[in-house]
Amino acid sequence: MTYRNANALIRAVGLGALPDLLQERAGEAAVFKTFEAVDVPIALLDTPTLPMPLSAMKALFSEAARRLGDRTFGLQVGARMSHKAYGPWVDYSSAAPTLGEALRRVVATSWAHQRGGALALVPDGDHLVLCFIMPAMGVDAMQHADHMLSPAIKFLQFYLGRDWRPDWIEVNYPRDPDAALIEDWMQVPIRFGRDRVGVAFRAERLSCRHPVGAIEDGHDVTLRDVWDDVVLRDAPNPARFLSAVVSLRLLDGRSDIDGAARMAGLSMQTLQRRLREKGYNYREVLGAARRARAVRLLLETHLSVVEIALSLGYEDHANFTRAFRRWMGCAPTVFRLARGAGFGTGAVPIGRPYRDSGFGDKAAIL
Repeated sequence: MTYRNANALIRAVGLGALPDLLQERAGEAAVFKTFEAVDVPIALLDTPTLPMPLSAMKALFSEAARRLGDRTFGLQVGARMSHKAYGPWVDYSSAAPTLGEALRRVVATSWAHQRGGALALVPDGDHLVLCFIMPAMGVDAMQHADHMLSPAIKFLQFYLGRDWRPDWIEVNYPRDPDAALIEDWMQVPIRFGRDRVGVAFRAERLSCRHPVGAIEDGHDVTLRDVWDDVVLRDAPNPARFLSAVVSLRLLDGRSDIDGAARMAGLSMQTLQRRLREKGYNYREVLGAARRARAVRLLLETHLSVVEIALSLGYEDHANFTRAFRRWMGCAPTVFRLARGAGFGTGAVPIGRPYRDSGFGDKAAIL
């Protein structure tokens, strides 16, 4: 499947209960077939913090719902998701003492979950709409839009109480023949055909505090925990977007440029030209993604050097070892021993000790 390029990224954690619900309804084979149909590695489920193209996530929701023949699939996925499922980004935001401060935080740090779209708080009369504004991509957005509603409502209920309901919700698709199903499910007015997905509440509620008492600013989740791990974090697009595509495809050991171009929604020639315009080439982006994943696998897994080399798309471990020596100044086995890799016990955060990206001042590897 080919996606239109909008340089929009989102963390895989946004899939929520999609794979579990699909497996319950149609079996494990249906999960594999769904991911295969949209050319997304199934191994992504083991790395939920990895950024992926937003268009690919939308396609997964659409394909899963199509396979089940269920208009309410997105709603069901969202109903199983808590706002807490999004990790440090929302943990940091919901540590605020008031709803107003929580919303300021969640909007200001939404870059930690997505790039290319926007989370905003939009005035509408005496109401405010907490809304997601995403680029059009030529991919059916209905199911993905529906799944975002419940987590947004639960975030507001964290301050407004479990019984609170929005005054209305908004969706970014036109009313369809089965729209009554979502209306029956949500039990609040729905505004179809908007340019956003949103939940409305009265502006006067911004001062509301968490029902069980104020949460002190000394909460152990801080802004330092809200961190973007796209490989080329500070690179301009399309290099940053492509780094996420390459990292995603490496989960299946795929490193070919033509496959990356297809997922990015570009021809190979256009991709190369756009990278050159920003001072990059595909080999550099691939090398950066390989290095970041190699470090992670060496420190956090028991995989052998040969297994790591093959998983990164190298034909043999000798080529991988030579590349790793260029990156880190030592062989992979020496690096693993020197770092005292504990496979989750005391291992250093990946990338933070290695600020030199290999691109000079052009980018920084996380």
